[in-house]
Amino acid sequence: MIRIAERHLMALLNRLGDRVEVRAPLLQDARLFTLDLSQAQAIIEQVISDSEYGSKVPRIRKEETYSQEIASEIPLYTRLRDCFVASGVIRPNNWEEINQLLTDARRSNPARGGDIYYFAFDNNAVRNRVYSLYLKPRHRGHPEPNLVLSEIVRQELDLREGKIGGKFLKAFSSAFPGVGIEDMFSNQNRLQDRLRLLALAEWSAMQRAGNFQSVGSKVRRRLEDWDGRILDSCERFAKHAGRKVVLLSSDNELIQRSCGLRNLIPCLISYPPLQATEYEAEWECVRRLLYHLAVVYGRIDLRLNNGTCVRLYGVWKQKGSPDWDKERVKVRVEPSGTLLETALKRTLAVLEAVGEA
Repeated sequence: MIRIAERHLMALLNRLGDRVEVRAPLLQDARLFTLDLSQAQAIIEQVISDSEYGSKVPRIRKEETYSQEIASEIPLYTRLRDCFVASGVIRPNNWEEINQLLTDARRSNPARGGDIYYFAFDNNAVRNRVYSLYLKPRHRGHPEPNLVLSEIVRQELDLREGKIGGKFLKAFSSAFPGVGIEDMFSNQNRLQDRLRLLALAEWSAMQRAGNFQSVGSKVRRRLEDWDGRILDSCERFAKHAGRKVVLLSSDNELIQRSCGLRNLIPCLISYPPLQATEYEAEWECVRRLLYHLAVVYGRIDLRLNNGTCVRLYGVWKQKGSPDWDKERVKVRVEPSGTLLETALKRTLAVLEAVGEA
């Protein structure tokens, strides 16, 4: 199999042909959607509906060993929507409001008495990649926005449910014969932990940008009151004169709790539901969508018109920390020896030679 970083998946997309079916083996080989790659903008067609998705979710008998644990590893329809959101295919309903805040931040001049704007994030804003999709400068040389990174959010992303192994792995594999569960999930992270790893990649991207302030909380609240501790950390930073902190979140309750706090500007980011319709998307968004899907479902299959199947693994046995850090997937082309596989290997060899792989 070929290992390839997410940022280089464009090399694969360019060789897939005009139409591609994207399928999930974990859901009885359900077709999630079809890609039309014949134009400058990709078209995502025939998106699976909520009801059809539900009919494809395997029924795990309660009397089976580890039935509850196995059921929790099957992504719900909301997870599919989350992938569309985190890749930028589904954009916020209130994008104009968010863009206006960005404009206000850029125009505010502290030298003329204006405030310094900072942007803070809760857990779901990190998971939805709000920084990378909407705040990160698109052109080199443009200034990075000021970020406030709450250590409480980072702690929340550090929670772990454990690995898939032992008797649980065997029960999982028995419930899904022929899917290759052990090849994908042996000693790998459970679904909830993989979702946190995706969010941690976004957290690392914000830190690499360099223009951030880390803030903590000293308030003594119940450990599970994550929102209260996040608010406290942001409020303590925002109380200094000349600062405005824009708190980005899709959590209605958090936004309500933040209203009226000094120098804190709550911004609720709302997203439309995933619909069985067509979506037009940049190829970069499709690239990211495929990566997220591969991590969430363990593996997705890309079926081409000529009968070729490209198996995209987001999780595999012995996937290690360097693979997660570099956001790598594994690719297996069937049948092997095709022109697509040969060309992809050649491109990756060039990237490796120049230190980009």
